[in-house]
Amino acid sequence: MSQEKNLTKSLNDFFSSIKLSIFVLVSLAVTSIFGTVIEQGESQAHYGEHYGEGLGTLINLFNLGDMYHSWWFLLILSLLLINITFCSLKRLPAAIKLMKDRDPLFDKRQTTVHERFEIKTDLSAKEAEEKVAGLLSKKVSATVRGEEDGAVYLMSSRGGWSRMGVYVTHCSLFLFALGSIVGILFGFKGFVGIVEGTQQDIVRMRGAAPIQVASSAQVSDKEALGASVLKMSDDLFAALTGKQFLAGNVSLTVKDGSGKVYTRSSNFNEPVSSKDVFSGRVPFLVNKIEWDGSSPAKEITLSTNDFFYRLPFAVRCDEFYLENYPDGRTKDYVSFLTVIRNGAEGEKLRIEVNSPLIVDGIYFYQSSFGQVGVNTATITIADQNRNFLATNRTVNLNERVTLPDGGEIVLRDAQIDNQRGGASAAVFQVSKGGANDQNGVYEASAFGGQRQWWPVGPYYVRMDKADWIFYTGLQVAKDPGVPIVWVGCFLITIGLVASFFFSHKRVWAKISTADGKTQILFAGNASRNRVSFEHWFETLSEEAQETFQK
Repeated sequence: MSQEKNLTKSLNDFFSSIKLSIFVLVSLAVTSIFGTVIEQGESQAHYGEHYGEGLGTLINLFNLGDMYHSWWFLLILSLLLINITFCSLKRLPAAIKLMKDRDPLFDKRQTTVHERFEIKTDLSAKEAEEKVAGLLSKKVSATVRGEEDGAVYLMSSRGGWSRMGVYVTHCSLFLFALGSIVGILFGFKGFVGIVEGTQQDIVRMRGAAPIQVASSAQVSDKEALGASVLKMSDDLFAALTGKQFLAGNVSLTVKDGSGKVYTRSSNFNEPVSSKDVFSGRVPFLVNKIEWDGSSPAKEITLSTNDFFYRLPFAVRCDEFYLENYPDGRTKDYVSFLTVIRNGAEGEKLRIEVNSPLIVDGIYFYQSSFGQVGVNTATITIADQNRNFLATNRTVNLNERVTLPDGGEIVLRDAQIDNQRGGASAAVFQVSKGGANDQNGVYEASAFGGQRQWWPVGPYYVRMDKADWIFYTGLQVAKDPGVPIVWVGCFLITIGLVASFFFSHKRVWAKISTADGKTQILFAGNASRNRVSFEHWFETLSEEAQETFQK
């Protein structure tokens, strides 16, 4: 029994120690630097290539590439939760006792007194008691009375609740750590692009570390390799299913006895949710990998690093609105979205930057946009001598327009020109005299209107406006820990205000008689802000002296 008590005490002392607090906080600060410096969510091969084999192995061993989801980072956060809990529970009973203390017999026990002063008066003890009680009730709070050895004791206190400020702050830190853990375990971040008039329910994950399974089975031919990898694919798919992820690719890595590494990857045409489809890619990887078995395989790894998440609803982009400045720069862009549940329309919302759509705790932030096509274009066409052949002619996609000189022009497509800052161009094809040419034409307002005519074969084309087909790029985030963190923010504000701007003031008075005089001893202390309390107590002594001089 004694050993059990000693063990319990040792554990309690360890988890409530200030040394553990410092260790945890320093560890969080240092490891957060790792999470900032080291790229997160990359493949094992990436770290080996960019950081060298030795450092890359270390990064993969400690999962520094996905630090915030690693077991040891969660362990540090868990230690912080435990430390805060034990520290609070160890010190809270004493704080509650002090907060509730109403014992007026201050000189009969060990009580720290910060300030004191004494007054002698000719008033009777009863009259002095009435004046002291009135003064303390006015300056502090209602008094508690006690008697011992012929002396009367009065005690008054105010602000006892401020002693709880530090524990409210502890609680807020607990909630911060808890919210982080909840967000790490159950949240995700991703991206989805939705073309106008279409809907999507699958999000590409961002920042998620590769999921892999490894085997040290010694195999010396591709038949044995195929059997081993097929079993590994079942384990990998189970890991994906456990995280509710869909796979976008799969990679096979073989390291032979000589240390040479062979890798083969394959992308799926669409996110895979079928185990048969996923496992069906194994024969392709095994056949295409360059390892031939001349040196037996020492390590086999099957992994995927391209993840998708299927939402419990779909989001449709009904319309995308783009507003530009006169020089062509983007001024504002807005998406009009509709939530689709089981085929039925739900919430409708207009979103823009910093004004997200929130559905079932999932946030959709407007982050980007682009042009993926064109419906119509209004153009003016001139020949080499700048004679107009068509003016303000609106053409539809793939519509063939015959010109007066016998040539033809067709609006074929839209393209993004990365060399011109991602500007969009409508692609026109012209044919005349058996010759065919095509080129991109930009809106006349593009590039500040400095260039309006664009050559397409033997013609010049000016595009006054176009009905573009846009896609809206949405950042998608779910963090169920955010409400917990917000509660923590509210509590830490209360806790800090209580801790720094308020204090627990206690004032005692002892009224006794000696040598025909009534003696009144005032004593007081404060839980914090001693200098402020000293000034306050001086004011109290001045008022007390004035009271007894009347």
